Formats: sequence, structure tokens, C-alpha cells
Amino acid sequence: MKKIYLLVIAFAATTSVFAQARNATAQYQGSKQPAIEFDVPFPEKTVNKSIDNYFENKGYKGKDASGYLTYKGVRLPELGPDYYDLYFKTDKKSRKEKDATTVTMLISAGYGKFIGDTTDANVFSNAKKYLDGLTERVAGYDLEQQIGAQDEVVKKVSKDSLMLSTAAGELQKKKTKIETDIEENLKTQATLKAELDKQRLILQTLKDKRKQ
Repeated sequence: MKKIYLLVIAFAATTSVFAQARNATAQYQGSKQPAIEFDVPFPEKTVNKSIDNYFENKGYKGKDASGYLTYKGVRLPELGPDYYDLYFKTDKKSRKEKDATTVTMLISAGYGKFIGDTTDANVFSNAKKYLDGLTERVAGYDLEQQIGAQDEVVKKVSKDSLMLSTAAGELQKKKTKIETDIEENLKTQATLKAELDKQRLILQTLKDKRKQ
């Protein structure tokens, strides 16, 4: 229980170090667009897969567009009542922080009409809140991946253990048969030895008659 409590504290401390989602400007197809940036304490690969998994589960398939993972016609109540095109780009936060990722998000109302805090403050604010919850979503995704991977390890070890147990049973049967065969062999040897002694005695008796 103490260990879990310490992990919770560590996670909370880590997330507190990473600031909330912030206003930014990003380049898209040669022009600057209003954007939101957010730092996540997870590797870039994990963050990318988490984002894609999140939208895939909602029925949206992402496509690469000018370096951004793009989801067209997305409807998220967390953002607003309309459909939006969402653009995500991930980069390592810095060389020193290889396990930290900066996520850049652009929102469009369609047809390249990007939304900023001056064009639709409500949607833009909601998008920042959405990104603020990204760390928790990535953490949940990462945990599920670890659980899935560990489950596969358990299944493999369990399978190997069952195979060895089955093999041990077969070996035990062979061992029992060999021990039975050895016992029968020894009994047969004893019987043959007795018969051999008997026949030798008869032979000797016959030979002794020559002297008479």
C-alpha cells in the first residue's frame, strides 16, 4: 500500500512539473497558425500511439498531412458542438529529456480555417483543457500496454510450464516402465541362472557316469 501511495505521489509530482497547455504558433504548409502546446512525461512513440488509439476507438482514422497526424471531421463534445479537423505533432521535449514529449495541436473548423483564441475563444479554451488531460490518457494507455505485454509473458511462461509438466509426466511414465523392465529383467536373469545351474548339474552328473 505504501509503495502504491509513493507511486501516486511520484506521478503527481511529475505531472505538476509539466506546465498546463499553452498558446503557441506553429508552421503548417508554409504559414503560421494558432496552436496549443503541451508537454507530456512520456516517450514520443508512446504519446503518438496513445493519441492514435484514442481516436481510433472513437472511429476516426488518422492520416499524415505535412508532418501532422490529422483527424478529419472529428466531433468531440469536450471541444464544442461542431465537427473539427484536428492536427497533432509530437517532438522530443529536449535532448536531455528523451522520455518527455511536446505535443502541438491545431484545430480547424474545416477548409483550413484554423481556430485560435481570437477566432473562437471557447473552442480554443476547451482544446487546452482537453490537452491538459492528455498525460492521464497517455498514462492509462501506457499502463494497458504494459498489462497486455505482461499478460503475454505470463501466457508464454504458463505454456512453457505446462509443456514441461506434460513432458515430466511422459518421462515419469518412461521411468516407471524402465524400472518395471529392469525388475522383470532381473527376475528373468535369476530364473535363467537357476535353470543354468540345474542344467550344469545334469551335465556334470552325466559326465561323472563316464568314470564309472
